[in-house]
Amino acid sequence: MEHRIGMEIRVLSKYMGRYLDDIHGIDCMLSGPQGLILIYLCENDEEIYQKDIEKYFNIRRSTATGLLNSLEKNGYITKEPVENDKRMKRKSLFVFFLFFLPLLGKAQFVDLGQDPAGLRWKQINTRDFQLIYPDYFEENAQKIANIFTALYQHTNSLAHKPIKISLIIHANGGVANGSVAWAPRKADLYTMPSQDPSDTWLEHLCVHEFRHVVQIDKVNQGLTKILYYLFGEQITIAITGLYLPMWFMEGDAVTFETAIGHLGRGRSPEFINEMKAQVLDKGIYSYFKAAIGSDKDFVPNRYTMGYFMVANARVNYGNAIWTDALNRIGRKPLSFAPFATSLKRTLRAKRDSVWNDSTFRSLFINADSVKKANTYADAKRTLYHDNFSELKQIWSREVKDIHNNFDTLPTYNKSYTNYFYPTPLPDGKVIAYKKGLQETGAFVLLDGKKEKVLTRSGVLDDPKFIYHDNQLVWVEYKPNFRWEHGGKQRLTSYDLRKGKYRYHRGRHNRFSPFAVGKNWGVVEVNEKNQAALVILDTGMKTELQRIEADRDELFIHPSYAKGKITTVVQNTNGIHLESIDPQTGKREMILPRMWYEMDNPVQYDSTLLFRASFNGNNAFYLKKQGEDSVRNILNARYGVRFPHLQPIENTLYFSFYTADGYKPGRIKTDRFTNLPLEKTYFRLADSLKKRENWQLQFQYDSVFDSRRYRKFTHLLNFHSWGPVYIDQYEGKIDGGIVVYSQNKLSTLSLAAGYIINADYPKGAWMINAAYKGIWPIFSIDLKSGQDKSVSRLTAHNLKTGRLDTVGTRNRFRRTKGELTMQLPFNISRKNYSRYITPYVRYKIEAISNITSKARFFYTQRNDTLYYAPVSPDLYRISSSPNYYQMMEYGLLLGNQTYMTVQEIDPRWGQILQGGYAHTPWKKMDLGHEWWISGQFYFPGFATNHSISIYSGYQNRPKAGYYDKKILRPRGIDMYGYELTTLRTNYKLPLLFPDQHITSVLYVKRIDGGIFFDMGHDKTQRRTRNYYSYGIELNAGLHLFRLPFPITLGGRFGYETQHHSLFANLLFNIGFTI
Repeated sequence: MEHRIGMEIRVLSKYMGRYLDDIHGIDCMLSGPQGLILIYLCENDEEIYQKDIEKYFNIRRSTATGLLNSLEKNGYITKEPVENDKRMKRKSLFVFFLFFLPLLGKAQFVDLGQDPAGLRWKQINTRDFQLIYPDYFEENAQKIANIFTALYQHTNSLAHKPIKISLIIHANGGVANGSVAWAPRKADLYTMPSQDPSDTWLEHLCVHEFRHVVQIDKVNQGLTKILYYLFGEQITIAITGLYLPMWFMEGDAVTFETAIGHLGRGRSPEFINEMKAQVLDKGIYSYFKAAIGSDKDFVPNRYTMGYFMVANARVNYGNAIWTDALNRIGRKPLSFAPFATSLKRTLRAKRDSVWNDSTFRSLFINADSVKKANTYADAKRTLYHDNFSELKQIWSREVKDIHNNFDTLPTYNKSYTNYFYPTPLPDGKVIAYKKGLQETGAFVLLDGKKEKVLTRSGVLDDPKFIYHDNQLVWVEYKPNFRWEHGGKQRLTSYDLRKGKYRYHRGRHNRFSPFAVGKNWGVVEVNEKNQAALVILDTGMKTELQRIEADRDELFIHPSYAKGKITTVVQNTNGIHLESIDPQTGKREMILPRMWYEMDNPVQYDSTLLFRASFNGNNAFYLKKQGEDSVRNILNARYGVRFPHLQPIENTLYFSFYTADGYKPGRIKTDRFTNLPLEKTYFRLADSLKKRENWQLQFQYDSVFDSRRYRKFTHLLNFHSWGPVYIDQYEGKIDGGIVVYSQNKLSTLSLAAGYIINADYPKGAWMINAAYKGIWPIFSIDLKSGQDKSVSRLTAHNLKTGRLDTVGTRNRFRRTKGELTMQLPFNISRKNYSRYITPYVRYKIEAISNITSKARFFYTQRNDTLYYAPVSPDLYRISSSPNYYQMMEYGLLLGNQTYMTVQEIDPRWGQILQGGYAHTPWKKMDLGHEWWISGQFYFPGFATNHSISIYSGYQNRPKAGYYDKKILRPRGIDMYGYELTTLRTNYKLPLLFPDQHITSVLYVKRIDGGIFFDMGHDKTQRRTRNYYSYGIELNAGLHLFRLPFPITLGGRFGYETQHHSLFANLLFNIGFTI
């Protein structure tokens, strides 16, 4: 076993060294013993002394000293004196610099898209924040300003008031979301509310994103603050991303929203049940699987896992457990694992008292054995297992007396799959919306043991749909053809008889369709967040009636029966149920305002049925007309949702949650229970509320001065600087001094400075910029620096007067520039991502300031060429500046299906690319070229298998001035002027191991594939055909528990160009999380 681990370390070290050496210019080759010591330091985040290493590896002191000195010399560890014994030195792994450069560069490129160019912007500028918003959003901008003013004044549980930040309001789109970035420092707030019954969206959004601002800015202290002045804003987010787990970032924000809000996700049964079902029915996953995820099994996301980690630890250990961890990261960013070290110190001081508490111990049969089993060297793992061991016992008691007393409709899936809103048809079949690990989203027909896909859909924020008159009607997100922040929630239908998929136009976002006799109703929300109920005709074209909501109100999941609309209403005072007469507009409250989730009201006869969270779970409740009482009629172990009543059969269809997803169920109405309404509390959420000691009670009485925000005068926003330049398009990293700018509306990004790379070993001035504020996207890339070359030419000898052949050494300034204009079109539809991007590119390369000196004299005798050094003064060589200009025109078309997490390639897809380039100006005519290529994807012979075919053709001048524009057969190089390539692949997933190798490596998946390639290479002297074939093996993994996915693998094959075997290392790292 030790031999195998040693081999793995050496192989991993070799691969990491190659990658970092090639990409980052860092030599990371490690000897076997050095690699073993690094792994030992990675696995132990407490203080490590040299004597510990000597004892663990059974080596002499001199040997250990030599190994550690070598590691320190190469920058892998640092030695730090310990205060109580300066003779002993602590070893801390210097992983900061191993991953600093990629994080540093990628932190610069936070571009979430742009708003439509025609928007006019305003701003509110206070001491604490700058609010930038569309001019039509004034009223809500004042609310947001009031919310952030209150948040900045509150002493929160992280004990920190953050620095001033810019808040960008995106009110034009159809997305409910938020994001905080630190390079540049800003928060993007997407203000369109969803149909989730919770705190009002603006309050919920601001509270959650403000917490991220607090987290990141709290790290910006101590040594991190010094580095901030040296490198700019990107250093803070780099250190945060390196040390703070994503589960903490999101879990702490959810904890905060729950603690100060009326609801928050910590009071949502949907949110809680995902983790509860997994823990009770699947067991407690390993910390690695819970934190990083899985492609095989459903794992609750970082919001859910993080909430229970952060909240439960805060209750058991106090607020200081997290404030101390953030303080240590900020003050000691160059130490090893400062976050885990801080947790270890807290657990060392307080863990025994937690486990000795009588109430805590009573949860377990043998508390001491559980405590021992939960103890790991990594404090995060210990805390994780402690938390979920406790929660498992609590949850087991909560569900032990709850039974699923209803019928289950059969479904057959090998992986986690949800069935939403099961709806019966007259012939007894059932339609449901299906989504899971192997399905991106589809409407399916359930018929006993059979299941048929009716149609796949686009992106649904809410799976609610209606079956009416042989039509399925729902709402899905339709992207804007150009602007990322301009998409809308569109009413969409599918005609079951004609098989027609259709989007229905509407100026504003629409939600929650419902049938109104032969007509249709929707909830509509405009860009000012003003809601209304809108009745449309049968064709969903003409508006027949509009019922406006009151100020700050949102209608949620309305339904229609017997001439009345029943709907959930949400506002700043709570959530309630009411009935609306569409003829008169009269509104009547059915249930008073309260802070519990409610949705999906269904009216039948004189009875109202709805889903609510009164008992701490998702359950169905019933209220009869004329009665004040509300009865609990249906419960399930992990909750029930999405009701549909079939009055003819007196049967209720619904979905109930399991550890394998939502499954369809049904029950006769005469089997309903008749339990009294019992409102319960949420144990963990209420404990957090007491610890935060501040309740969300915003007063919207302050009016802030606002003024115009001019886009042109705010184009530049320099936020970071540093010794490296990252080319995000070509994936290159160069040394130098570079400053970065990105304006707050993300319309102009710019990098400028002085760099050194292989093209410019003496250095070059550079500027790279892209402007995306109008429809055409313009980008420029310009470099200019000193270069040198050698050449052979004829020159007059000043002494003899003869014409000699001499070798010269030339020094000159080389300037390269590109100006590109793109016209992107996003024409995505249904479950296909579709785009068209034509572009035009102008290139220029110029040689100027040329100085040439003769160094050698050439003479030929018989068949031999001789040369000898000469004095440069014998020849006067003059060269005039020269340049060439090139125009390139291209077109890129893409059409591919959305992918599940288990798929390697799209199920179906086509990517076509073509172009033409020439030198139209005759200063230097390099000829012309053209090319065309296509990538095609097809389903394989089993689930998640993929077949792909690539074909390309390029015709370029025989002199070969143009770059290669098409892919080559694997293992083969082609240099001709006419090139043809065919590449074929068959890929399949082999394993989903979800296994960790020590604490360094976590392997999610292993994929394999076979390939066969052909190439046609036509040169001036000959024409050749080449072939290659072989296998590929890739592992999807994560290093050091960082969230960035890495693909590491190998390609092994045989090629006929040299009739030899070949092998390639395959490596890719993604910076999307």
